Amino acid sequence: MMEQEAIVAGIEGEYAYVQLDVGGGCGRCHETGGCQSGILGQLFGSQPRRFRISNRIGAKPGDRVLVRVADGVPLRVAMLTYLLPALFLLFGAATGTALRGDSDAWAALGALTGLVIGVLAGLTFRRSLMDALPEPVLVRHNQTICFSKEACR
Repeated sequence: MMEQEAIVAGIEGEYAYVQLDVGGGCGRCHETGGCQSGILGQLFGSQPRRFRISNRIGAKPGDRVLVRVADGVPLRVAMLTYLLPALFLLFGAATGTALRGDSDAWAALGALTGLVIGVLAGLTFRRSLMDALPEPVLVRHNQTICFSKEACR
């Protein structure tokens, strides 16, 4: 199981909106040998991501929670998001070259067409894949962090 700490940013009915920290990576940015990817993300002004998750534990806004995701789910989503368009891009470039091998423009046009088809296919299959995969769950909550005085009353 993959687990990530988050903060409950809001509640809507039976769902909690959790906010994940954007720091990302392993947290060793400032150590010797760290890859600095977290610093790179900060340079581009990454905003915290929010996700809607079923609130079966009764978390309230400001609670620190642990979000658990089943093994294999991130890999499947990443493959659909990144690998499918890349494969279509390569297939499109090969098709463009096969049709008119004397021009790089045909390979580029085929690659662009393949990429567009791959992205559209990924978006089409995403909904059905997301329905088939186990949902992330909130498993516990710790202390409350107040976003405003009204949120913690």
